[in-house]
Amino acid sequence: MKNLKKLLIFIPITSLFLLTGCFGDTTVVNSGEDLANFKTYTAPSFTVGIPNQWETIEPKDFSSDIPNETQVIFRDNIKSDIFTPNANIAKVILGQQMSTYDFARNEISKNRNSLLNYDEISRDEEFNIAIGGQMAKTILILFEGKLSEVDPKVRMIQVYAVNGADAYTVTAAYRADSSELVSTAAKNIVKSFKIK
Repeated sequence: MKNLKKLLIFIPITSLFLLTGCFGDTTVVNSGEDLANFKTYTAPSFTVGIPNQWETIEPKDFSSDIPNETQVIFRDNIKSDIFTPNANIAKVILGQQMSTYDFARNEISKNRNSLLNYDEISRDEEFNIAIGGQMAKTILILFEGKLSEVDPKVRMIQVYAVNGADAYTVTAAYRADSSELVSTAAKNIVKSFKIK
């Protein structure tokens, strides 16, 4: 939980890092095998696909240091002493009207300024996300960085969505040296997010 807490410290500061990667099409999963290994998590206002083997941590099970903005956390069941791959969905209430695209750009800037060794790997500024049955333009970003000099370099993929005054940040994080299987799972989680 220590590594998860470190990542979640970013939530109020960066609204969970925006990762816009040039990942090709917007297909959520890559093959029938990938689809068979995913399940849908349904909340009152959104859905997201997660790997079958990942655990779900809901607000009733959060420790007191998890920010209030966090709606749900998903964590790989293969734990690591260094960093366990995880994903989370954060929601903030906007004080002013803002498009999904503008919210994404603001959050990317916050990420760049809050992480050590920030490195943007890729960005897709034409990514579309489902919001209430309609598609909206947003940014999907892939980047890496560290919270402190002693922390491992963590790669994050992030997407944003705004529905009225509710602004969501979906982030999946994993070590930069993780397997392609882990990075693909992270990409699929983030790309599968939909607001009802």
